[in-house]
Amino acid sequence: MDIIKSLQSLGVISSFSISESLAHPGEPVAINSLLEMLQSAEKQAEDGTVVPADQVIEFMKSWRERK
Repeated sequence: MDIIKSLQSLGVISSFSISESLAHPGEPVAINSLLEMLQSAEKQAEDGTVVPADQVIEFMKSWRERK
């Protein structure tokens, strides 16, 4: 939870939510659920609301060093 608060304070993320599990172990995920997740991710990328993985990695390294 600390890392989420740190990311929020830096403006890296504005909000987050915990998703319910889409599937139980051994059960397939519905195709419509996968398509909705993909569409949501694509929209976030288009809107520029996604932080590139390399920036997140650098933030994580600096956050760990401060702890």
